[in-house]
Amino acid sequence: MPNSPSKHPITASMLYDLVTCPHRVTMDLFANPEERDNASPFVQLLWERGAVREREVVAVLGRAFVDLSTYVGAEKERRTIEAMNRSELLIFGGRISSDDLLGQPDLLRKEGTGYIAGDIKSGAGEEGGNDDSDGKPKKQYAVQLALYTDILERLGHSAGRRAFVWYVRGQEVVYDFSTQANHQSELWSLYKECLEQARGIASRTVKTLPAYSSSTCKNCVWYTACIRHLEASNDLTLIPELGRSRRDAISSRVGSIREFAAMDISSLIQGPNTVFPGVRASMLEKFHERAKLLSAEDGKPYLHIAVTLPVAERELFFDIEVDPLRDFCYLHGFIERRSGNNQTERFVSFFAEAPLLKPKNEHSRTPSTTCSGHNRA
Repeated sequence: MPNSPSKHPITASMLYDLVTCPHRVTMDLFANPEERDNASPFVQLLWERGAVREREVVAVLGRAFVDLSTYVGAEKERRTIEAMNRSELLIFGGRISSDDLLGQPDLLRKEGTGYIAGDIKSGAGEEGGNDDSDGKPKKQYAVQLALYTDILERLGHSAGRRAFVWYVRGQEVVYDFSTQANHQSELWSLYKECLEQARGIASRTVKTLPAYSSSTCKNCVWYTACIRHLEASNDLTLIPELGRSRRDAISSRVGSIREFAAMDISSLIQGPNTVFPGVRASMLEKFHERAKLLSAEDGKPYLHIAVTLPVAERELFFDIEVDPLRDFCYLHGFIERRSGNNQTERFVSFFAEAPLLKPKNEHSRTPSTTCSGHNRA
């Protein structure tokens, strides 16, 4: 039976966080604010750049628009409804709500007799694409856009079940939630699932647990509070690559890292698979070894097989640095070394002093990629 609306409004940012970490929603709603960390400099930079980016995009749209970005709360929402009733072509910085849903889309654009919502993003509008094929919609973006679309439908102002993202390259990516949109229509089902989960969390009928993720946790304001809980409970997600979904899959039989390390896992293995859905035997064995290493007082890294590094007369170490907020690669750097002698190292760089302006007729839909790493050739 669906959860009933709670006293906490379900917002687009809440759904965005839920896709990445459901426990973030719980912490934001119910945790002690004094346990919050200060936002990291990187996150603050993202906020600042995001605000600037929105202004830059609106400035180059070449269309008249209603600017509601300076208003807040009920006043912003009242003016948004009035602007839609007047059939304004473009509304920037509005606010819409219906029942327990609340959204603040960057843009509301008139199409036909209704509106579709859009967000301006500093990242790529899709993920997983390359020069030869388009990527797939980002789930975090999709649930936000779906919430705006749902509200517009409830208000009777919708032009259809679709929305759009203006992303870092200054181009539009359409998110079509209609049944004719193939895999994108599945995103509407994802939105409905996330909406019910968010309502459950907000009404405290759904409980969440923290889980460690190397890609998302360190920039979260609840990092210290969650790590403290995870370490105290010896949580399985502290095992590298185990993660929330695998932790949840095996938690009925394995409660902690120490317990896992002390287990004989042979009874859990069934040929190439295990008793846990989605966890293969080789994967469970790897996690078991890591649990033992983490539980040992003198645990140290070790090799499974002998490693022989090739010897080359000439070695190249290659590094790329990118500003992802502007989709701009500003450095290709090479270190050349001969005969394994560090004294022979020579650094050669190709550095861009300023961004190269893109031609106005550029129509590439390739998502931006953050490249920052060290490769050896």
